[in-house]
Amino acid sequence: MEMRDELKSKLKEVGSVIPKMSEAILNLRNEVSEEMSLHTKNLLKALSPETVRNMVKNELQTYDADKTGRTDYALESSGGAILSIRDTEPYSTGAPVLNLFGIPLCQQQNTPRAMIQTGVLPGECWAFKGSSGSVVIRLLGHVHVSGVSLEHISSLISPTGETATAPKDFSVWGLSDLDDKKPFSFGNFMYDNTGSPLQYFEIQNRVKKAYDIIEVKVHSNSGNPEYTCIYRIRVHGTLSETYQVRENHIFPKILLFSYFKSDINKKSSFRIREKLLFNVTENY
Repeated sequence: MEMRDELKSKLKEVGSVIPKMSEAILNLRNEVSEEMSLHTKNLLKALSPETVRNMVKNELQTYDADKTGRTDYALESSGGAILSIRDTEPYSTGAPVLNLFGIPLCQQQNTPRAMIQTGVLPGECWAFKGSSGSVVIRLLGHVHVSGVSLEHISSLISPTGETATAPKDFSVWGLSDLDDKKPFSFGNFMYDNTGSPLQYFEIQNRVKKAYDIIEVKVHSNSGNPEYTCIYRIRVHGTLSETYQVRENHIFPKILLFSYFKSDINKKSSFRIREKLLFNVTENY
């Protein structure tokens, strides 16, 4: 009997505490809510509409520049170049690889250079036979590679709605020269054709050495039994501090022209410099 009375007494005590705890929790919640509201108002005051517009504008400009916000050292217009495709066999039928209602999905006449150019619309790719192939790219200069990006056509703009020609398993290598017998492996990666069209891959193996030649080996594709299409390969990282302009390097003509023109008053004539400009950029 005593135990029952004691238990009732304890329950009564707990029952009397619960309302007080609930009230304390409610008060605390209100205080936090008021504090958050105050901070939000202060933040909004600090960020004027003009500031917000500029922030959004800057982010859009960064994305629009190359979609990644990262420098692409493989880009042809910045100095990148295709050195070799090894024994990879281009896929050619004498006509567009695939044509749907007059829209080419991948043009036969596209060269491997398409992989380091900016176009990623339907047909702006390079196709090779089968599901495995290789491409060797000379970068702008010696780069401490931090990652690569692989881009394929979006299924939203694919005339068939399919992306089975996209690469899947691939590896990236750093080469000292085209015939390097001991290339450095940056890692093995997998492109998911059901994900974002543009996918970034951080390298798995790091090295202090900076490379100016990169090889991308495709080991499988996303299901197409006949051929594989590569739309865009980007190589990211940091340009080596010891990098110097090579004599045969390709740079945008406008930059070279500006450089030579600014030096016009020195001993060498403008005509000689113009000739040098042509020699440097004749393969641009």
